Amino acid sequence: MPRKRASRSMRAAKPAAAKPSAKMPAAGKLSSIALDMEVPLREASDAVHALRLMGYGLEGQGCSNEGRAIADVAGTACQRLEALDDVWRRLCEIAVHRRREAGATRGARSVSAA
Repeated sequence: MPRKRASRSMRAAKPAAAKPSAKMPAAGKLSSIALDMEVPLREASDAVHALRLMGYGLEGQGCSNEGRAIADVAGTACQRLEALDDVWRRLCEIAVHRRREAGATRGARSVSAA
């Protein structure tokens, strides 16, 4: 059920991915952490883009100094979030690549054992 805040419904957070444990392989830990980051990263990005649009709206309504200041700060935050998103995507690619390697290794062992 969505939570309400300021008369606007919010998406309920997804349940966390499997918690990393000492027995979990590194690729599994990496992908678990990456999955846990996805929702907060997207929500932060959406909020910053909305703030940037509000700044542009204020500029259009005649509050050019205030609107420009808000849009500039939000623009800087957008750039930083985009850099974080790039790192997050590389992290996901590494996790997928490592899982595929681990699966191929397991498959090769079972074929050679047969």
